[in-house]
Amino acid sequence: MDGLVPASKGKRFAAGLIDLVIIPIVLGIVIGLVLLAAPDVVRSVVLVLVNIIWLVFRDAVYSPGRAMIKVKIVSLTGEKVTPLQALIRNVLLIIPFVLVVGYIVEIVMLLVKGHRLADTWAKTQVVEA
Repeated sequence: MDGLVPASKGKRFAAGLIDLVIIPIVLGIVIGLVLLAAPDVVRSVVLVLVNIIWLVFRDAVYSPGRAMIKVKIVSLTGEKVTPLQALIRNVLLIIPFVLVVGYIVEIVMLLVKGHRLADTWAKTQVVEA
């Protein structure tokens, strides 16, 4: 953790707005249009799977929001986040029936503590890039 400066709440919120609101809305619209003729259950399952893949991808591979805001996510040792850490870090945002509660818990934790609850579980942190 030496030399790593935790990202500010404002920067984390801005990056999250891009990565967790804007991009999922665009993905949802595109996929919804592509699967317009598909049965509702198929469309729903595909949208949930795309959401899971997106959340893991943005933490383990590339986050446009974090790149624009100039922050990054690393493990507590300063290393690149593994796909497993990314999955653990997003568990509250992945499970469809706790999705709303998960977002609320994570926003409150970010505002109060400066980090997400799932960052603690995944042993990750968001730092200045």
